[in-house]
Amino acid sequence: FRPLADVVETAEGFLILVELPGLEREDVSLEVHGNELAVFGERKPPADLVGAAFQSMERFYGCFSRRFALPMEIDPSSVEARMRAGLLHVLVPKRPPKPENRNIAITFEEE
Repeated sequence: FRPLADVVETAEGFLILVELPGLEREDVSLEVHGNELAVFGERKPPADLVGAAFQSMERFYGCFSRRFALPMEIDPSSVEARMRAGLLHVLVPKRPPKPENRNIAITFEEE
């Protein structure tokens, strides 16, 4: 089972949309490792069908994971996630660029 996903880059960060129909918030977990976001979870068959014989089975059940390597440094402390109508929305802010060059003022001291 590999859920479908979109990754959209904006000026402020990345929006990752993952289709997870039939899953609850507690069925999914997120982790950040460096500039990579990982989504883990499990889709279980309906509990009232345990022991039943499927005549046709088109939906996938079981554990899944997706990893999204983002092209720049992100701010893991500001990642936000929400689920609505079977769609996981993860907002991953970009980390502000570190200035590489800077001017240093020289002060004059009289003797």
